[in-house]
Amino acid sequence: MSDSTSGSGIVLRPVGLRNIVGKMVSLVLGCQLLCCGGCGPSKEELMMRAAQRARPKSSDEKEESAKAQTQPVSTAIASKVVDAKAGVKETANAATTSAVQKAAKDSDANSPEETIGDWKPVSDRKPANPLGEPERHAKAVENLNRLTEALMAYKEDKGHYPPSAQAKAGIKTLSWRVLILPYLGHQDLFEKFDLNMPWNRSPNKELIEFIPDELISPERFDSKTNWMLPAHRNYMFGDNRYPRDRNIEDGIENTLMLVEVNDDLAVEWTRPVDFEPADLGALKGSLGDLRSGGTLVAWANGWPSYVANSVSTKQWTNAFTYESGDGQRAGAIHKEPDALLAANKPSRSETNVEAKVTGRVEASKVVENTEVEAESWGENRLPVPPSPDLATSNQRIEQLFGEQLVRAKQNQTQAELSNDFLKKSLVMSDDAAGAYALQNAAIDLAIDSGDFMLFQTVLDQHASTFEVDLYQVNRDGLLEFSRRNDVDEDTASQMAFVRRALVAIQEGLKRNDFEGVGRIASALPRVEEERRGFRRANVRGGKREVSAEKLVRILQTQLSSANKQYEQAAEKVAEYRKNPDDAELASALGRFYCFLKGDWAMGLPLVINGTSEKLSRVAKRDLEGANDAEDFLALGDMWWELSEGLPAGIYRQGTRDRAGYWYEQSLEVMPESLDRLHVQARVKEWQSQDPGSPLATIRTINRQLGLAENADLEQVVARKRTQVNAPGDDYEDG
Repeated sequence: MSDSTSGSGIVLRPVGLRNIVGKMVSLVLGCQLLCCGGCGPSKEELMMRAAQRARPKSSDEKEESAKAQTQPVSTAIASKVVDAKAGVKETANAATTSAVQKAAKDSDANSPEETIGDWKPVSDRKPANPLGEPERHAKAVENLNRLTEALMAYKEDKGHYPPSAQAKAGIKTLSWRVLILPYLGHQDLFEKFDLNMPWNRSPNKELIEFIPDELISPERFDSKTNWMLPAHRNYMFGDNRYPRDRNIEDGIENTLMLVEVNDDLAVEWTRPVDFEPADLGALKGSLGDLRSGGTLVAWANGWPSYVANSVSTKQWTNAFTYESGDGQRAGAIHKEPDALLAANKPSRSETNVEAKVTGRVEASKVVENTEVEAESWGENRLPVPPSPDLATSNQRIEQLFGEQLVRAKQNQTQAELSNDFLKKSLVMSDDAAGAYALQNAAIDLAIDSGDFMLFQTVLDQHASTFEVDLYQVNRDGLLEFSRRNDVDEDTASQMAFVRRALVAIQEGLKRNDFEGVGRIASALPRVEEERRGFRRANVRGGKREVSAEKLVRILQTQLSSANKQYEQAAEKVAEYRKNPDDAELASALGRFYCFLKGDWAMGLPLVINGTSEKLSRVAKRDLEGANDAEDFLALGDMWWELSEGLPAGIYRQGTRDRAGYWYEQSLEVMPESLDRLHVQARVKEWQSQDPGSPLATIRTINRQLGLAENADLEQVVARKRTQVNAPGDDYEDG
């Protein structure tokens, strides 16, 4: 019989010869066992194991191996004679030492516990000296980018994001971190896993120490990882679902898909455990310890991000949840990871703060221009078509629909025609000018109809389609709607008009359009809350709340006064540009920005070198920032104490508002204590006082209307707008 070779590489000889050789081998082995019982595996055994490890298993072999729960790799580990760190161990039998060592080295050259490709166990990759904080941050950001790229590559390849865990018969076996290995460039490591076996059973458990570099925490350098998918049932990866873009109702750009958690939540990287906080109200306690003042995350569209610790629990919750309805956009909390690297410091006392507390603001940064360039807040918006093209399109609309426009006015069917125009515009993908003109006509018809709900729906769709200035179109639209209609006569329109107008006013204040916001405030309808359905608290702070109707009148008066103060501030801006070293001039401007506009980022650096020593001291401390509940409380108390010596008005209001801001931050993280009771009492007093500034008045009205106190136009539009799916569908208000 000729020699043949098995899949294992072992030569098979004729039976007779095999029997003779076998008897000789048995005799030798018996002698060795008699001379050195328990001295370890023989050369032949080690070579056999090496051969078994070297050849790939068939699917049948894998199945049988799984049933027996013993793999060649586990056998090798149980009886290995080579130590990765210390070299070859001495055996009890000196006569066989060299042979055993040679066989062990040969067999373990490809063993998973020693090396995978060029990799070593994580313990052998640990740097000689601990990394400094800048190095740790840089490594973490690099890991974030690599993991994000891998997740997006997986989605592009599979058509969906990975599930949080590989599962067999409904039982989670391995983490998503294993599933993305090929997309990290680690196919060799991926192929050594048995996806049907649990993470802590062979062969998978022997691979834990080969954690990829991208998952290693630079704070520890062990086999645990801090990188997790949000897996609560309300989050994107909850219930081990296979998320697809269309299932992310909030939009992939507004929903978090990856987060770096604190060390106490870190798990072995192959373990199918992710971020699933039991108490959503305390989820902030799981984040923000590793990086200076924030947490590294990634949005589901692949954008890496850095979120500050000052972000509220509600904002975190809105970012993690994928269902529609909260209206929060990523921009509300997003920072580029470069912000972390640029700081390179763990606390507020470093040089990045030093630049802010010098009291110098570039004169070019202080602007009085009311014309603010429109920001591109929406994705895939179209440029506004050129004027000649729009003029042509308007003429064609008059030719095509002139008779319908006349009949609509006669028959009071403007709403129907507005709806029809909007639908037609949304399918005109090759005629931007025509679509723009039709939408303008739809807005005009909606105004004529007197249906404010329809008007804001059409307006929001227009602003979502084209790169128009969101504030400008809302300001002009509100004023025109008020001019043509009596909003007081319709309850629903009255409520909707007030809500939208207040948000527009807040945006106008940011843009220094005091004249425009004053006109919007003058257009506000009468607010008779008992008849119109406004909520009104019974008693707060020992006195009845000011009625919404009175608050509107107060706001109108305040905005008129603010416009005059802005004109004075504009003159100071011109002087400041000529004399940027004039500390008192800078301080006057700073007070305007802080206390009237609520722009603390611009105002605080300007006031710190003014003549008011108390204000300067508190402002300087505020610029240094805060990291924990104790800091938040201290800053709140400093601003509150400063307010005690001020007369009623915008300055007292402004200092109380700033104190309230820091108090609310402290309540997010402060445990039940006397300090917490102190803060709650201060917040209650702050909210019960008569508002002394436009921003405070708007905030108070918003509370009574149930409107988010910090809502902006982008959030409102994102929440209210609904898409028309196809021509002929009924158009619904969001």
